[in-house]
Amino acid sequence: MADRRIQRSLGLDVLRVAATACVLVSHFGAFAAGHWQLPHADLMFIGGPFGLAGFFVLSGYLIGGLLLRIVEAGPDFRAWRGFTLRRLLRVLPTYLLWLVVLVLLDPPTRPIHAGVFLHYATLTQNFAWPMVVNDWFGVSWSLTIEVWFYLAFGALSLAAAARWGMRGLWVVLLGFLLLPLMARACMPTGLPWDAWVRKVALLRLDAIASGVAVAVAVHRIRWLDRHRFVLGLAGAVVLTGVLLWWTLVVRGFELHSWFARTFVFDALQLGVALLVPALLQLRSASARVRAFWAWLSDATYAIYLVHLSLLLWALRLVQRGIVPFLPALALALVATLLWAAFSLHAIERPIRRWRLRLAATQRSIAGAGA
Repeated sequence: MADRRIQRSLGLDVLRVAATACVLVSHFGAFAAGHWQLPHADLMFIGGPFGLAGFFVLSGYLIGGLLLRIVEAGPDFRAWRGFTLRRLLRVLPTYLLWLVVLVLLDPPTRPIHAGVFLHYATLTQNFAWPMVVNDWFGVSWSLTIEVWFYLAFGALSLAAAARWGMRGLWVVLLGFLLLPLMARACMPTGLPWDAWVRKVALLRLDAIASGVAVAVAVHRIRWLDRHRFVLGLAGAVVLTGVLLWWTLVVRGFELHSWFARTFVFDALQLGVALLVPALLQLRSASARVRAFWAWLSDATYAIYLVHLSLLLWALRLVQRGIVPFLPALALALVATLLWAAFSLHAIERPIRRWRLRLAATQRSIAGAGA
């Protein structure tokens, strides 16, 4: 069980790629359905919540493993600082670079309002309110949830663990699971679900907390290994049930009932969470297969970050009669992959290597001091 938390998992790489594929199908498919005036085109967008559930649970699982190791070793200020710096360096450089590119090439307003840029630069564009500019850098709402979860949960859980041990971590985790759910339950049903519930950071912190709960369960509950196939099957059934309910009953993207608006996220997160123990067992004897999925998984962050902006730019070319529709979709997809490859090899991996060298140096200094 301990090795599983340290070694790279092929199954989790596959989950990340599958989640990205859901989001791409959601956006590219929705625009295609709208272009060809297919009925119920808005149903294509439901792939987004499924994909984001995968992202959030996986992110929570990975940082949950980091926090468990910190708590077991003894949490202190240096451990919290290292955890926070590591997470921010994973998210912010690529995000801020693309933010600058957007501001320079396609600003949300002309002239640029400093307040708008400040919101996005500090990841507060949807902190406790709808997106400041809903149709610009639309995917950034999920990054706000991730960063503020890292900051808040990391600080509170490690402080509680330093005082009360593992029980402190459990109490904070329970709070992050329940309080956003209770807040969603109090939201008026007359407000648009997508803007006022799905994309408001404070209402969605439980999404990543559910992944932390999976990490705690995998680490602490030994019988999961014996029932991983059954759990994975149950997760697939839950996700299939939500998909059928959404397509056959809701038949649209906007949710109106109080129960659905409050609990649909929990159903999606539960389905993904139940898949994780089974996915951790996925193996491949081929080094090339593992390397391929690892590269693609590492590239998914940049793919997710830029694909919607590039897709919208391509569609503008269609509207101006410069490029036909299908070539425009292909152009957006190719540009997305090329940017992701550039970002991965020029920004993300060099920062990761520097971070690992810094961590090794700090451990050496600590060992020498001991």
